[in-house]
Amino acid sequence: TPSRSAATLLPRLRPRPRSLFAEAALRPPVAPLAPVAATPTAHEMKRSLDLSGSTSASGSSSAPGMNPLTGRPYSQRYFQILEMRKKLPVWEQREQFFEMMSKNQTMVLVGETGSGKTTQIPSMCLELGLNRNKRMVACTQPRRVAAMSVSKRVSEELDVDLGEEVGYTIRFEDVTGPKTVLKYMTDGMLLREAMADPKLERYSAVILDE
Repeated sequence: TPSRSAATLLPRLRPRPRSLFAEAALRPPVAPLAPVAATPTAHEMKRSLDLSGSTSASGSSSAPGMNPLTGRPYSQRYFQILEMRKKLPVWEQREQFFEMMSKNQTMVLVGETGSGKTTQIPSMCLELGLNRNKRMVACTQPRRVAAMSVSKRVSEELDVDLGEEVGYTIRFEDVTGPKTVLKYMTDGMLLREAMADPKLERYSAVILDE
């Protein structure tokens, strides 16, 4: 009968009470707070490392043209080297690397020799703020000479003094300090540190180069 059909449909038409979880599910998704997005905005492109070791937009913790690692103005040589860095193949994959780092704990990077993996990837890790809470980024090198030369080059690229924010550790020589946030080392030195600290809690990222 018509009355019976209406009675049958009424419970279906009645709005159900929504829980907090249901309300949250109906809301439009909120943009993630991760420092990397699939389509980076101009604000995110200007992201840099602040003095406390976290990521922020340029100008929020240091004035434009100021080195967030040292608090000093960038030198003219920094901008000259920066133009050279932008021509490296790794630089073209910069945003893709940021996106992959925000989604994974372990990555395998493959690139031709001279593409900039050894020098640029550790610097990008710093830009992501992986040195927060006084933790460092480690990058191993198969030879002592490589650890020394690469750390010197990266310190010039970041416009810092070797042995301060960027340093290296090899057998019988430790060129690091309390401000060091990026450390190059030989494989043997990393193994020696792992014997005393199996979890390598001093580091937020470990890069095994070659």
